[in-house]
Amino acid sequence: MTGVETFILQLCAAQKRAGHEPSIAIDLVSREEVRAIAQRGGIATYDLADPPILDATSEATQRTVRTKRAARRLAKLWLRVQRVWSLRRLLREADVIHIHAVGISGIDGFLARALSPGKALIVTHHATFTWFARYRSRVSDLTFWLEKWLSNRVVMPYAAALAEFVANGIPKSRAIVIPFCVDQELFWGQASTPDAGTLTIVMSARMFAGKGHLELLSAIAALMPRYPGLRAVLIGDGPNRPEVEALIERLGLREVVECMGRVDHSDVPAIMRRGHVIALPSYMEGEMFPLCLMEGMALGLPAIATRLAGIPEIIADGETGILVEPCNEAALVRAIEVFLSDRAFYARAAVNAMARFQSRFSAASVAQAYLEQYEDALRQLTGRAFLM
Repeated sequence: MTGVETFILQLCAAQKRAGHEPSIAIDLVSREEVRAIAQRGGIATYDLADPPILDATSEATQRTVRTKRAARRLAKLWLRVQRVWSLRRLLREADVIHIHAVGISGIDGFLARALSPGKALIVTHHATFTWFARYRSRVSDLTFWLEKWLSNRVVMPYAAALAEFVANGIPKSRAIVIPFCVDQELFWGQASTPDAGTLTIVMSARMFAGKGHLELLSAIAALMPRYPGLRAVLIGDGPNRPEVEALIERLGLREVVECMGRVDHSDVPAIMRRGHVIALPSYMEGEMFPLCLMEGMALGLPAIATRLAGIPEIIADGETGILVEPCNEAALVRAIEVFLSDRAFYARAAVNAMARFQSRFSAASVAQAYLEQYEDALRQLTGRAFLM
């Protein structure tokens, strides 16, 4: 489960608690965890995975199309038609369609909205326009044209990313910044304060190249001779885990670093509460507005992270944590050492981190911000308010 699904689930949970009726329409292939979490929260889910409507390899299908490639295209087109009609049926009982797009995507949702006048359309992007540029196609160009025509609001979590969409044709009057969020009902409580000379760093991130796992391990190894009370907990799995495990062995950190692999998201808060600092020294292309930093802040963990993408909008440098330049291991070492050696700074940063989370990034406050946009869009469309 990626940050996109995690954010959607936590936003829906907050909307449900506020008395609304959110539902999720998503391709559930390899996403059974999404369905399970939604069901526990009483949130309806609708599967947009490939239905067994057209067998592109059957003899009957092959008699109607000339090649397997044409059959796949026909199957894909038919699937899209089915998805649009499914979404259109769902919209009969809904007030708002809220599309969460990674890059320029969600054409099925836009087409369903085009066939459903009077419904508010909100689009939240989970990738920058610049990052997506290399993946552009005729379908994405059509999708973006529909977005410019149909959307009532286009949302990004930080201003610089939103400005890219405005520069490429999204009307400024319909563009708004709303940050991502973390569910304060799940991430509750406060982590313990470290004893003198001790510090446990938590890094919760999928193990992909560029996330900064290797750099964090190297920084810890550099500090260990002076600070034997330094520890780390790594949450997450991914294709780079063998490389991470190998470096742990090579640097002699097996007794220092706990590599937990993938854990259920509901277990993450308890693990984080064992730590003292949340870290993400990422330099990964496509990084956006990482939830893990806000998850840590919700528990009173100050942060160490890089000046990358929307991260400076999450962390107030010198107040709720420390920002370093990407791939600067010496700066990363210094940042960790500040938390080890300056207990007064740690205490201030921990208090400030929790306060910043509560005022900006809680699911309750973000759900309210979205509700205001839903209501405003519906008033403009139909003269009526959002139905409670």
